[in-house]
Amino acid sequence: MSRNGLYKIIYFFGIIQISELAWLRCYKGSIDNYVVAKLEEPIPLSNSSCFNRDLPTVVYTFGYRGRTDGPATTAVLNAYIATNKRNVLLLDWENEARSGVLGIPLGYVMYALPNSKRVGQQLGSALLNMHKAGFSLRQFHLIGHSLGAHLLGYTGRWIREHGQVIPRITGLDPARSMFEGFFAIQTGLDKTCAKFVDIIHSNPGNYGTTQSSGTVDIWPNYSPSDGMQPGCPGGKHEMFSMEDLCSHYRAWMLLVESLRNGTAFPTAAAESYEQWLAADHYTNVSTYLGDLVNTRAHGDFYLSTNAESPFSRGLEGLKPEYRTRVERQPATSDITQYLKLR
Repeated sequence: MSRNGLYKIIYFFGIIQISELAWLRCYKGSIDNYVVAKLEEPIPLSNSSCFNRDLPTVVYTFGYRGRTDGPATTAVLNAYIATNKRNVLLLDWENEARSGVLGIPLGYVMYALPNSKRVGQQLGSALLNMHKAGFSLRQFHLIGHSLGAHLLGYTGRWIREHGQVIPRITGLDPARSMFEGFFAIQTGLDKTCAKFVDIIHSNPGNYGTTQSSGTVDIWPNYSPSDGMQPGCPGGKHEMFSMEDLCSHYRAWMLLVESLRNGTAFPTAAAESYEQWLAADHYTNVSTYLGDLVNTRAHGDFYLSTNAESPFSRGLEGLKPEYRTRVERQPATSDITQYLKLR
C-alpha cells in the first residue's frame, strides 16, 4: 500500500468519529461580554442585544489546537471589537480542533481535519438559516487562521452549492498539511469559496500553503528558501511551541496591526517573487493588507515588514528587505515531516 493510501485510510477512519457540539459567540463591547448559542441554532444569537442588523459582521475562527482564549483568538477579537463598526462573532470549535490522546500528528489527521469539514458545513447551514431569517449574507466577512481558514472554505463552498455566496473570506496562513503536495487529500480554501478571497501567507512550505489560491494572495517577507518571517528563530523547536509557530502566527499579527492603521501595509503587485526583486522602483500602491484590500484586485502581492511590532515599514515595505536567513532544519523522519503539519 502506498503512503498516500495509508494516510487516506487514517483520515477516513477519523471521519466516523462523532464531533462535539460547536458554538457561536457574539461579543458586546468587550471580549468578556458575550452571548453564546449552539451552531445548529443561531437565530436566538442574531436576535440578541449584541447583534446590530445595520452593521457588517465578522466571523473569526482558529485552527488546529486553537482555543477561545488563545493568543490569536484574543488578539483578533479584541482588534475587531475595538473598531465598534462590526458585529463580532467567534466560531468556537475548540473541542473538535483538539489533538486529544492521539497526539499532535495523528490528532490532526484523525480528528481535527475531518471535523473541520463537518463544522464548516454546519456553519454554512447556520449562516443560511440566518439569511432566511432576514440577515443578509452580503454583510458577512469570514476570517480563519491555519486549519480554520480551510474550515471557512468548506463553509463558503457549501453555501455556494446551496445557491448563495459569501462576499469575503480571509485566510490567515491556511494550513498546508493534507491540503498540498504528495499527501493532499482535501480541497481547502480557494477563490471559488467566496466572491472575494484574500490570503496572507506568512509561513509557506512549513505550516502554511505555498500555492496562490485566493483572488488575492499576499506574501509578506516571502522567501523561497525557508518560508520564515524576520525576527523568528530558525532551527528545530518543540512542535507547536511559540518559537515553532512564530512565522505561522505572523499572519494574524499583521492583520491585527492593520486594523489599527488601515494603510500600514501597502503591497506591490508582481507576477512572481523574482519580478518583485527585480523591480527598481515602486510608485504605486497596488492594494493594502487587511480591511482596506482592493476587492477588485487579483493576483500576487508582496511586501516587507519589520522584524518586530510595529511591523509596518510604510511605503518602504514595498521594497524587498534583504537579510541573512537561517534555514529551517528538515524534520528527521517521513511521518514527522508530513504529519507535523509541514
